[in-house]
Amino acid sequence: MILKNLTSAFRKIKIAGSWIIIPGFLLLAVNGTRAQGTDTAVVKSAPLNHSPRKATLYSAIVPGLGQAYNRKYWKIPIIYGAGGAFAYYVVFNQVEYQKFRKAITNTDPGSRALIDGRYFDYESLPRGRDYYRRYRDLSVLGLGLIYFLNIVDAMIDAQFYYYDVSDDLSMKIQPTIFNESGTTSAIGFRIDIVF
Repeated sequence: MILKNLTSAFRKIKIAGSWIIIPGFLLLAVNGTRAQGTDTAVVKSAPLNHSPRKATLYSAIVPGLGQAYNRKYWKIPIIYGAGGAFAYYVVFNQVEYQKFRKAITNTDPGSRALIDGRYFDYESLPRGRDYYRRYRDLSVLGLGLIYFLNIVDAMIDAQFYYYDVSDDLSMKIQPTIFNESGTTSAIGFRIDIVF
């Protein structure tokens, strides 16, 4: 019952996600063709209208949409890959948990239960049930953590969207020999910070 509900929920998410992601990629294609003919001076004088609040809200509604808003498209497969892996383990551990739980109720004490082609003693069934319940719960926590990190990442990327990372900002650390008053020398590090 729970597996059927989860499967139908994943299908609905997959269908809804395709309706949201496909327009995002079409928007990328349209913006990419416009950006080729623009002058760099015009792009730099554009008003600052990139909103961290929008990026956070978009990522909270649909994971990965805030990254698309921030134009960090390479992060979207990472989010969905990690989320999909945790979702898979939630479903897998839930199915195994249900098998052990059902075996405990249907097996007489002192006998053995057949689960997935293996026989388990009645005494080991509660351990198996607890094992899969624990890893199901940890997988749910991991899925929640991926969702939370997706929102935080979108917010931080939006905060630094206009941050200047040009070649004029640099720091060099190099070894050097210092000669003091002609007679003494010292070995050290020289740090050059250029703005």
